[in-house]
Amino acid sequence: MTSPKAQTDNPEEEIVEVPEPLLFNISFARLAELKRSAIMLVAARRVPTCPSLDLPDSELTDPQKLVNEIADHFEDSDGFITSEMTIQEILFRTLLSRRNAPTLLSDLHYELTERWSTPVRPINLTEGGLRIVLQSDNYYGFATVDK
Repeated sequence: MTSPKAQTDNPEEEIVEVPEPLLFNISFARLAELKRSAIMLVAARRVPTCPSLDLPDSELTDPQKLVNEIADHFEDSDGFITSEMTIQEILFRTLLSRRNAPTLLSDLHYELTERWSTPVRPINLTEGGLRIVLQSDNYYGFATVDK
């Protein structure tokens, strides 16, 4: 059996540590730092069956409530996520559909490369490349989640 540190009989060999898995979500605090409205960003992704569409935007006060509403109703709408969307938009909508629960980088990578990649639009991105995309974001509010 091996532990997170590689076992070695030779003291001169380098010990390699296995990195902790990264979790990501949409951070409303990060959006505030970016001077972006979490409510408007999320509200723009509501599907036609969302009850809050009948409310004026001034009555929308809780972004997490909107996220939960989208998660409850997104399956009613064809095209909530499509392969034609940008990578970041696919990731944003994927997190919305999961109620913005912290999601493993590897799960987000799988969604992109296996579910939304097509022969017409292949998505060929490593997990490391995806991590850079998420960490350098300045629009959607992606952030790593501390355990």
